[in-house]
Amino acid sequence: MSYKTELTSLEVLASSLPFRLDEAERVNEAFSSYMSSGLKQQKVLIDLWTYCFVRRYFLMKFLKESAFRSAELDQIVEKTYQKVEKSRGDIESHNRYAQWVSVVCRNTFINFVTRRQAIMGLDQLVMDPPDYSVGTELEDNVAGIHLALVRAVESLPEFLRPTARMKFIEALSYEEISRIIGKRVPTVRSYIHKICSRFRKDQALRAWASQIFEND
Repeated sequence: MSYKTELTSLEVLASSLPFRLDEAERVNEAFSSYMSSGLKQQKVLIDLWTYCFVRRYFLMKFLKESAFRSAELDQIVEKTYQKVEKSRGDIESHNRYAQWVSVVCRNTFINFVTRRQAIMGLDQLVMDPPDYSVGTELEDNVAGIHLALVRAVESLPEFLRPTARMKFIEALSYEEISRIIGKRVPTVRSYIHKICSRFRKDQALRAWASQIFEND
């Protein structure tokens, strides 16, 4: 099945939802209601929206780059969906669920592209970077933002570096970082707040700050 055909099929599936995939406000209302009541019917609705949104996000990416393989699509969709499902209970602002899922997708795509480029070789990355443009400044320069983040992480105090690397380069959840570094989630959040404050002063990251740190 071609990506275009699959995208059409996905749109048919998404049409069973009581709102469009991009109606963030209504999605957030539904998520807030689910988190308050915990009803199974509402969970099914949120799960369906999340799957459709995530798969459409990456389908549109893969349509723009013929070098990506279909097996990679399945892997990145599964990884992103599982990450969202595992971490959404930690979201403090339930009325920002749709935006949070979008950021998870974006961060996962950045990691996917930069790791793939590393395999392709440094020479190709520097001399002939592929165009992964999706209409935002952040995604127009995937390699650039990744390199800027790596440099910013290395400039942090030593005790903040592991948390920064796991959050902004590896896109791990607060809970996952908490388990790895042996600190409570509130402590992890405090570390990330400190990291974001420092990153916002970084000249190379300033242009993307509002998008990178949207939920932090």
